[in-house]
Amino acid sequence: MKSWVFRFSRNGRVTDLTIGHWPEISLLQARAIVRKKQRELEIEPTGSFTVRDAFKFWCTKKKGRILSYRDERLRLEKYVISKIGSRQLDSVTPPMIIRLMEPLEEEGKASTIKRLLMRTREIFDMTVNAGYLTSNPLSKITKVFPVPAVTHMPAVDWKELPIVLSQLEKLAPQKYRVLFYFSLATLLRPKEVISIRTEWITDEAITIPAEKMKMKRTHRVPMTPYLASLIEEAKNMRKNKRSPYLFPASYANKPISSQALAKWMHEQKEFSNKLVPHGLRTIGRSWFADHEIPFEVAEACLAHVVGSQVVRAYQRGDYFAARQKLLPKWHEYIQHCAQCAKVLNSTSDNSGAETT
Repeated sequence: MKSWVFRFSRNGRVTDLTIGHWPEISLLQARAIVRKKQRELEIEPTGSFTVRDAFKFWCTKKKGRILSYRDERLRLEKYVISKIGSRQLDSVTPPMIIRLMEPLEEEGKASTIKRLLMRTREIFDMTVNAGYLTSNPLSKITKVFPVPAVTHMPAVDWKELPIVLSQLEKLAPQKYRVLFYFSLATLLRPKEVISIRTEWITDEAITIPAEKMKMKRTHRVPMTPYLASLIEEAKNMRKNKRSPYLFPASYANKPISSQALAKWMHEQKEFSNKLVPHGLRTIGRSWFADHEIPFEVAEACLAHVVGSQVVRAYQRGDYFAARQKLLPKWHEYIQHCAQCAKVLNSTSDNSGAETT
């Protein structure tokens, strides 16, 4: 019969402690028993799989596969790995993680807690699947803290778009104005907008690869004359002409920050807490709803995934033909609002002029 033996040295004496027999006790179970004995005997464990090792394992699997990878990695490093990264994986307990989250709870950062717990649990799930743990001690940890209240992105009614655009025309430098109109016309998410490369643009559509889309599905935005004019203006205003990006950073070979437009809008009292770039998608979606656009077509314009996994297995189209007919109408409305905005601004300027 083969036995598992824990050999340790204490006060100059080497001791062998039988902890069970194989196959009744597996290797993973034997390791867990050893960790427990080490804690009981206050013996410093020899190097083995730590929380930081598990985190690195998670990074290798997730890098390039999730859109928010960089933010998730930095968040985990700051609040979890920097605190318990050197701990043995099987020494981590739910109370230990809960204590790490308590300062964030006091600050009211419920969304941060939710993301941290979700990813930390995911890391431990991966180590179980890889054979480093027999079970995940954090499988129920997300139930400890209350679910964060849903807060919708600030947006305005689509009927108020002329007023919004009048403020945009008065306040925005060209790069923010074009970025705003382009985001409104395409209804893409901010990170998707800034990722666009000129090579993805044809006379028929802008085709964004799956890895750049939040839903990990290739998305096509039908081309219209209005969209083509915005693209041409964006190309002409680029300082970095060699950049492959439609909206490049000024000097580095990378796109403009996905938060650039949001930051500028937040700095304007006319937009702050009233409208954010993501809210432009809400404006478009509500316009579609009020104009009785079929649900599936409207959702496809926002690159949303509709239906269950089974339904999607059969319905693989992206309603491109229907969107080719719809987007020109949406763009006509944007242009109409832009014309109204110019009239509003002209009226405002004239009313402020002195009469003689």
